[in-house]
Amino acid sequence: MASPWETKNSPRASTSNTNSRNGTMVALTNAIGALDLAKELVPLEMAKGVLSTLGSILTVVKNTMQNKDDFVEIVSRCNKIAESIKWSTQGKLESEIDPTVTQALSELQSFVDDIEKTVKAKEHRATTNRALSASMDRESIAKWKEQLDHFLRMCDHKLIVDMRMEIGDMARTPKRGAKVQSESNYEPPPPKPSMFFGRDGLVRDAVESLNTQHHVLLVGPGGIGKSSIAKAILNEDTVVARFKDRRFFVRFDDINASQVTYGAFIGRIAGVLGLRSNLLSSVKTSLATSEAFLVLDNAETFQDAASDTDSYRIAEAIDELGSLPSVTMMLTTRNRRVSMNLRYATIDVPALAANAARQAFTEIYPVDGSQAIVDGLLSALDFHALSINLLAHVAKENRWTPDELMRSWGQEKTHLLHIGEGKLRSLSATIELSLTSSSITKLGDDARRVMEVAAFLPQGINENALEDFFPDIANIRSVVDALCRLSLMYRKSGVYTMLSPIRMYVSGTHQGSDIPSVDLTHVRKHYYTRLADITNRDDGGAWIGTEDVNLERLIAHDLSGTTRKDMAVVCRACYRFIDQILLHKPRPIALHSAILGLPDGKRPTKFSSFLKGVSRPRQGQAPTHGKADCVLALGLLADDLANVTESIDLYATAKRLFLLDRDHSSAAFCLESIASQYIYLGKIADADTTLQEALTMRRKYRVLTSYNEAAINLLIGNAMMRRGRLQEARVLLASTQEYFERSGDSTNDSSGAMWLRGEVELSSGDRLAARQHFEARLSLHTRMNDDVGRSSSLIHLSTVKVVEGNVSEAHKLLQEAFMLATGGKGTYEACSALWHRAALASDEGDFDFARALLRSLHAELAKFGGQSDIAIPIATYISARNELFAQDYQTARDLFLCALEYGEEQSIIWYQARSTRALGEIALLEKDITAAEVWFAKTQTLCDNMGIHPNFLYVEGGHCKLKESHRGWNLFLVGRLRSS
Repeated sequence: MASPWETKNSPRASTSNTNSRNGTMVALTNAIGALDLAKELVPLEMAKGVLSTLGSILTVVKNTMQNKDDFVEIVSRCNKIAESIKWSTQGKLESEIDPTVTQALSELQSFVDDIEKTVKAKEHRATTNRALSASMDRESIAKWKEQLDHFLRMCDHKLIVDMRMEIGDMARTPKRGAKVQSESNYEPPPPKPSMFFGRDGLVRDAVESLNTQHHVLLVGPGGIGKSSIAKAILNEDTVVARFKDRRFFVRFDDINASQVTYGAFIGRIAGVLGLRSNLLSSVKTSLATSEAFLVLDNAETFQDAASDTDSYRIAEAIDELGSLPSVTMMLTTRNRRVSMNLRYATIDVPALAANAARQAFTEIYPVDGSQAIVDGLLSALDFHALSINLLAHVAKENRWTPDELMRSWGQEKTHLLHIGEGKLRSLSATIELSLTSSSITKLGDDARRVMEVAAFLPQGINENALEDFFPDIANIRSVVDALCRLSLMYRKSGVYTMLSPIRMYVSGTHQGSDIPSVDLTHVRKHYYTRLADITNRDDGGAWIGTEDVNLERLIAHDLSGTTRKDMAVVCRACYRFIDQILLHKPRPIALHSAILGLPDGKRPTKFSSFLKGVSRPRQGQAPTHGKADCVLALGLLADDLANVTESIDLYATAKRLFLLDRDHSSAAFCLESIASQYIYLGKIADADTTLQEALTMRRKYRVLTSYNEAAINLLIGNAMMRRGRLQEARVLLASTQEYFERSGDSTNDSSGAMWLRGEVELSSGDRLAARQHFEARLSLHTRMNDDVGRSSSLIHLSTVKVVEGNVSEAHKLLQEAFMLATGGKGTYEACSALWHRAALASDEGDFDFARALLRSLHAELAKFGGQSDIAIPIATYISARNELFAQDYQTARDLFLCALEYGEEQSIIWYQARSTRALGEIALLEKDITAAEVWFAKTQTLCDNMGIHPNFLYVEGGHCKLKESHRGWNLFLVGRLRSS
């Protein structure tokens, strides 16, 4: 720093100014070259234009502007913009580039054009006045910098949002050791219906409304053609060109309103997006990455959710999704009452026009002449689309002439029109007419029975199960063939099912209830026997993947109507079903209200080995299952889906129910599960209290095995470490590891003890002991041929290398860890290796390399398909930390706020506290001491809530630590923030 006594004419000041000018000239020259190079690499003409204009601006600055040093930050922004444009466009076809990128480039081009005009005008005036140089006022330069920063923040936000989308729903924690299977990101949209008449104008109007109003509501009675119109709109050329593969069709016609919960609603959307989680944040993040068209079909199903709370939360979620600038939404519904606080156009779907109705009828059943008869029939049907389809098929099947068809209709409608009411009376009549046709009546009551079962099962009837479902119908395949010929049912991929309006009509003919009076004995026997026959938990994957919704529907029905006598059978099936879902198709299910609605009380006393081998308390065989077991299963599923708060509530409810059963072992297991979740969230004091309660319960009721005690001690040791009680943790974990190794009871538990012992020693400063524990863990997983475990161990070893100052070796270990994880499908470990390397690069001051690693994180996760909610705050935090170290405080603040938001939504106090601490440091760097005090006070409160001393905020989180120079937090803790 120059002395205040030095003048601008002093030798020292002169040398300093010369060096500064030389440095600025070099920076300008390099930036112009980088822009020219980037221009050659990008495919998009718009991008080339932006880069060319930026190069022109910097050339004028270099050749003409006297105050070149004032442009240093503009030069820096131009370099960053070149990198961002290359990242967003390089190696892509123009059609593959995200529309949000082209829109941002268009806005940027307009802005840089204005800058170019201004600087060239200055250059022109200088030339006209025969001056050697010109100057630009600093206020204008500062405004330009702000505008360029705005563009860069958009790019950074796009990168982070992309990253969140890819990592938003991966297996949440490494503790399970579960391998995540790859799966396609999106469920493809359905094709346009093959027969589609008279709706082209309505489709055009809807597309235009989507462009102008952003959201559209298609309203009309059942069977009028709303779903077909929505599918046609999804496949319109302009819609396909605009949204590409981001066209999503979410159906709700295969679930009953009584089963709809908020979680099930979000889960349906998440499933179509290729996500496992039912967190609204994951869905929003996925939809926010680029333009998306979201169709919610049969919206009346979730509008009529049984719970008012669920209904309200669903309405709020729709508002939040519709408020995203990237989302265009369409709802199809019978119900005009829609609670949407959004701007939307309502389009009423009318009956078909007469000529379109005739075309639809004759496409299926051509008739010569007798047009007046056909037109009269179609008019009697109110030109209702589905009714016309059904009538045409019944006429074709019976080979009726128009006169015969008219006579049959006339005989039937007198009896039928009073059955169907309102707008559905024509559908009622045509369905009944089909059922009274000769090809069906000769089958007796069998056709109705089959339709009733098919209407009950949302996924339809698998053709291989027909004989099991209807053992007393000898000609069952002839029956379903006849129903298919009349379009009352249809076969798709080996499954017989029916359209939603027909299902609703068939279900609704039973005393106004959606629960059929048809005997489900054989259906139940088929499904429950299949569940009972799964002796190995891993064997049910293929079957459960295709029959899960049917099973869920059956179990929900049985739970709602079960007697005390039958409860054991139903709960046993329910528990096994949830276990299979957890193993093979983790997703939200809609059994909560049915399970929680069961009466409390003791289980039946009969014991069974039905669920032997399921992950439950280790004492003895699993008893006959009751309400408590099913609630526990729901908790395990919520745990796996990263719904931490929900899982804690369910574990607590299960614990209460197990205590009613006097099953203290299972109740203690619930407490241990709650404590594990508390540690994950950072609620260490709560975890301590809960673990002591579990230990006391096991001792009091003599259900404490050696394994139970060791497993609890492992959790207690984890909590001790995080609270800084290192010596106590060291002793307890050593004895715990000794037990696991001596008993051979659990290799995973031994591995966990080794990891925690290494972390304790690292926190104590004993690098040698830490390395020994991590190396022992690496040897264990090497002997097991467990690449994912080896990867995790190498990541921990890298932290020792960092403390030892061997950074290059740490990078090598992390790269090896990444390669092992990707080979072994260890998605979490691959992520962890990348963000550890990014944090290490930030520590070294290589901020561009850190950004590149975070981009690699995004790219690699796209290959896995699996995703994790825990990765959202971590990846965002590491990215924010990098920008803080790079002194880009505005970007860092935005990203830390983002990490804080995700931490709050998921109740992860660790990342809330670390983010608020970082935000306090940024405020202090910007000389806002008051704001810094507010942020640090929040951090201290969060530490108190966790039950940890502030000095231990970064235990087992070295990659999250800030620099020694970020002293604001420490000064705040000793009361010297303002005096410093």
